[in-house]
Amino acid sequence: MSKKRSSILIVEDEPIVAKDLQETLRDMGYDAYAIASSADDAIRRATEKCPDLVLMDIRIRGARDGIQTAEILREQFGVSVIYLTAHADDATIERAARTAPYGYLLKPIKSADLRSAIEVAVFKRKLDKAISERERRLSTALNAISDAVVAVDIAGKVTYLNPAAEALIGASAETAIGKTADQVLQLMDKRSETARATPLEAALQGKRAGEGEMSLRNLSTGAEAAIDESAAPILEAGNLQGAVMVFRDVGEKKKMQQQLELADRLASLGTMAAGTAHELNNPLTVVTTNAGFLGEELLQLQEDLNASAFRDLTGKRFTRIFDALGDIQAAASRMARIVADLRGFARPVEQESSLIDLRRCIDWAVRATAHEFHHRASLVTRLEAAPPVQGDSGRLEQVLVNLLVNAAHAIAPGRAELNEVSVRLSTDSEGRALIEVSDSGGGIRPENLRKIFEPFFTTKSAGSGTGLGLSICHGIVKSLGGEITVTSELAKGTTFSLLLPPAPAKAAAAAAQETLQEPEKASVRRGRLLLIDDETALLRAMQRILQDEEHLVEVTQSARDALAMIERGDRFDVILSDLMMPMMTGVDFYEALLARNPVLAHSVVFVSGGAVTPKVDAFLRSVPNLRIEKPFKAAQLRDIVQRGLTQRPGSEPW
Repeated sequence: MSKKRSSILIVEDEPIVAKDLQETLRDMGYDAYAIASSADDAIRRATEKCPDLVLMDIRIRGARDGIQTAEILREQFGVSVIYLTAHADDATIERAARTAPYGYLLKPIKSADLRSAIEVAVFKRKLDKAISERERRLSTALNAISDAVVAVDIAGKVTYLNPAAEALIGASAETAIGKTADQVLQLMDKRSETARATPLEAALQGKRAGEGEMSLRNLSTGAEAAIDESAAPILEAGNLQGAVMVFRDVGEKKKMQQQLELADRLASLGTMAAGTAHELNNPLTVVTTNAGFLGEELLQLQEDLNASAFRDLTGKRFTRIFDALGDIQAAASRMARIVADLRGFARPVEQESSLIDLRRCIDWAVRATAHEFHHRASLVTRLEAAPPVQGDSGRLEQVLVNLLVNAAHAIAPGRAELNEVSVRLSTDSEGRALIEVSDSGGGIRPENLRKIFEPFFTTKSAGSGTGLGLSICHGIVKSLGGEITVTSELAKGTTFSLLLPPAPAKAAAAAAQETLQEPEKASVRRGRLLLIDDETALLRAMQRILQDEEHLVEVTQSARDALAMIERGDRFDVILSDLMMPMMTGVDFYEALLARNPVLAHSVVFVSGGAVTPKVDAFLRSVPNLRIEKPFKAAQLRDIVQRGLTQRPGSEPW
């Protein structure tokens, strides 16, 4: 690609000199495209084609001389000028210098001097254009950003203010520029409420001011805003040129940040709860299955020994063994309830409408919050008959947990025997379900009662509450078609009442009919089973229990190995596969099997440990396969296998 030739306009009123100059420039390779002899002619030529450079004689025809013409060309077209003149007196040079020329050559002009001056001028023009464009972009960016920016010179006087700074300071750039920083920035220390020097002063001393929070008073309104700021010196080649300060209003941001932090903590807690439940489920399943298996084995062994001559020697020992096994099973059941509660807390709110078991919801909420009452009050439930309710049980549980925690916190720790929190379920006079949560705490002041359900209203100390809980409860109850009210008396306590409309009669009748149906007794079947789980101990426990039922059981810790077994022709009636496994998950295994053998894929029973992602949850909803949740007991494992064998196409009992 050829280099673009610089275009040059010659302004010279001596035709011979002008023509000779044009030819010389063309010989040098420049585009000397036009000659003008007056100011008006030069402006017309520049209008037709804006040149890269103007060679300007100072003495030209017309009312305007070359210096005046150069000033017009610079202002209107932004072109650079090199003066060509025989005049070198001080006054002329001083006038010419004020127009910022790119060169000043005295006639007669040597070709070498001319080329040098032009090349320097062209390079300097490109450099100036690049700097000007960079400054324009920087100015546009600073004007567009939401952060406020103030710059000062080395004397501490304002040189720049962007629109965001104008709004926060309460002064326009026109009025602020030229004033000192402390005249424009009226800063207050938030703790001492005293005036504070601007960070720009420290920055002008060559120090980078530390970031911090302070209050800025608006010059126009007098209002104060909490700001977060940072100031730094402006250095060029190591020399101090001024300082810049960037700041923003953080009042709303702080409030939003607190809410986001709370949401993040809750999300983290939910993730932790789900993960904890998942990690507990595998060893817990081993405990429950083995404990049940041992109990059954020992019972049979005891019966065998009772028929022998050693029954007197072994009776006391078996009693101790059964006692220990009973403790294991009780502790495992308690752990299972804790895991179920953690999973219930961690699961996403799906807002699915179904028939709500109010007794179960209350029982869950009471167990989930029981630790809050140990040193505060006794927790009492009074559950009477109530109509079924339509809605999402998870959201109602959230309301009950919130009310119970609030009730506990209304009572100071200590002397728990003198205080009570009660939950009552009943039916009101209009046939609605009524749930009342009462406490014997200090009560709520009358002026606060009407604001109790407003967002962010709280009577708790800073850092102890967000004021969102009761507002959320109010919204949930409203979405269920119900209402929530509160009554309180100082020094006597508070009662929150939930009134929920009964479910439509058709839905309630269908649910009741489903409850009354007797499950069919299935014939005992035996089958070939494949167990897939990365937990070795759990695999052994499951294999032991199912082999005791006389099933043929194969086990593997790898879903890929399971696929290989099937590919080589191994036949299975039921496949129990863990969902969450390394290398290949239960979902991936199922999809691969579905592509190879759709009938066998139908026989997969998914074993879930609780830490189910939204994607996996959606998958489980989309497939018809059976599913068993960890931790499960031996009887539940046997039952799910029997159901799998019964549902298998063409299955027959052995």
